[in-house]
Amino acid sequence: MKEKQAIKKITLVTILYASLSILSFATTQPNIIYINTDDWGIGKVPFMKMDPASQRIIKTPHLDKLKSDGMLFTDAYAGNAVCGPSRCSLISGKHPGNAAWRANLKKLPNNMWPPKYPLLGTVAQQAGYKTAAFGKVSHGGSNTPEEITNTGWDYWLGFLGHVDCRDFYSSYIWENGNKIQLPKNNPQTLKGTTLRSTPIGTGVVGEGKATFIEDLYADKIIEFIELNKAHPFFIYFASTVPHGGPPGGMRVPSLEGYDQIKKLTLHEQVYCALLTRHDRNVGRIRKAVKDLGLEKNTIIIWTSDNGDEDSYYKRTKTFDGNGPFKMMKRSLYEGGIRVPLIAYWPGTIKPGTSSNLQTTQWDLMPTLANAGSKTITKDMDGISIMPTLRGEPEKQTQRNYLYFEFYERGKQQSVRIGDWKGYRIGGWDGDIELYNLKNDIGEANNIAAKNPEIVKTIADIMKKEHSPHPVWNLDTNPKQTLKK
Repeated sequence: MKEKQAIKKITLVTILYASLSILSFATTQPNIIYINTDDWGIGKVPFMKMDPASQRIIKTPHLDKLKSDGMLFTDAYAGNAVCGPSRCSLISGKHPGNAAWRANLKKLPNNMWPPKYPLLGTVAQQAGYKTAAFGKVSHGGSNTPEEITNTGWDYWLGFLGHVDCRDFYSSYIWENGNKIQLPKNNPQTLKGTTLRSTPIGTGVVGEGKATFIEDLYADKIIEFIELNKAHPFFIYFASTVPHGGPPGGMRVPSLEGYDQIKKLTLHEQVYCALLTRHDRNVGRIRKAVKDLGLEKNTIIIWTSDNGDEDSYYKRTKTFDGNGPFKMMKRSLYEGGIRVPLIAYWPGTIKPGTSSNLQTTQWDLMPTLANAGSKTITKDMDGISIMPTLRGEPEKQTQRNYLYFEFYERGKQQSVRIGDWKGYRIGGWDGDIELYNLKNDIGEANNIAAKNPEIVKTIADIMKKEHSPHPVWNLDTNPKQTLKK
């Protein structure tokens, strides 16, 4: 009898200890799902309430719910003004003045990539996470399968570069370094559907007739969550929505009812359908997390890699893709780098809240390290936003400024210090423009002449934060200008 009582006591103590350990673990290391869309302009996010026209047209009920149940970051920035260098900053944790890729064009010397410091997946692994990457998982240029596999992903599914991933019905995909054929996506099935073809295609493939790769990502993300539900996980979902263009153009399983809106062109109908289809997959992922009992220990972050694009959906006056912000993708004005960002963490993040913390995509790496109680190293240019996510703003590190540089359509630099925004094009000798974003969010009134001390401070930052690069430099080229 005494032996049974002792065993019972030990069992109860063991259960209690295990429960406390699980509780402690849950409060210190949340799962993180980071969803990074492609060219999703801030003005096309209905809950941002920046473009009344798009609110009446684009339907994203799951993202709307995610925002109402979570936190909106009003002053969030991409890694850079276009996909390659933006994703390089995210993956490497480097701001654009230190990052390996600083434009989509050209190639890096062979000795520059991969770098010697740990990249995002490896940092996540070191922080105790099981890791997975999906979609546009390249680090800036076109990578080898080994370069992706060996930089910290326990599982990955996607493409090697930022061009091949544009086909939503590609005939193949890469999984853990192996090229996998997708037999449903054959020429006969897809005949006449490519929207950019001549004569113009329908843009509609049909439900279930072929493999819509964005749905495949969602399927595999849910499968990864199910397989790793007993262990902390980090998922990087680099969605290609709504980016179009060659090789496959914009194609969808269905038009999601947008064909009933007569004022939309066919390109706009397909474009809107892509956004709504992505929204549905976000809802599927969130539901899977909830059904598995992981909701209160999982952070879901949703954002975009740069500002709005205009080419592949043939922009009309129907949408104002960047809302009140100046310019768009490929510009270091706010329209090229200011992005939507929402974070959801039930039980920790208060629903319907917002934060004006100035955060950017190279903050993800230190945030992951912090979530796993690891040191934020000198190789990381960003700050952890975990204190803000945990509802402890008093513990949040505040950055002094944000610095960007970019080398397409002119040698551009920008700096944000508080409400001040400095912008320069043309290299070191270009004139610095100055704006007060609090009073002039559209960067319409250059007040540099009235504030020479602030301009000098910004010029000093631009000099300090630019590290030399063998491909890109800021030597003056007066012929380079940015179309406005």
